Amino acid sequence: MLETTLVALQDITLEKIFDDNGRKTLCSEFPQIMQQGFMCLPGGICLSSMGRPVSYERAVAWKVLNEEESAHCICFMFMNWSFV
Repeated sequence: MLETTLVALQDITLEKIFDDNGRKTLCSEFPQIMQQGFMCLPGGICLSSMGRPVSYERAVAWKVLNEEESAHCICFMFMNWSFV
């Protein structure tokens, strides 16, 4: 779904993936992701890194830690997605 290369992966920002509703949901759930370590997000519409719209039924976000056990990034998995 990302339609990207390994080199370009680090340049993908939330603004390039989530629409306004997705970003609002993520921002409201962000503290729980950081505290709990993961969170299930409701379905919605997002964009691939090539700008193609994608619908998904559910997404899971989880916190990735570095060697020092501090937050390094957040990963997303989109379930039952399809291009629209």
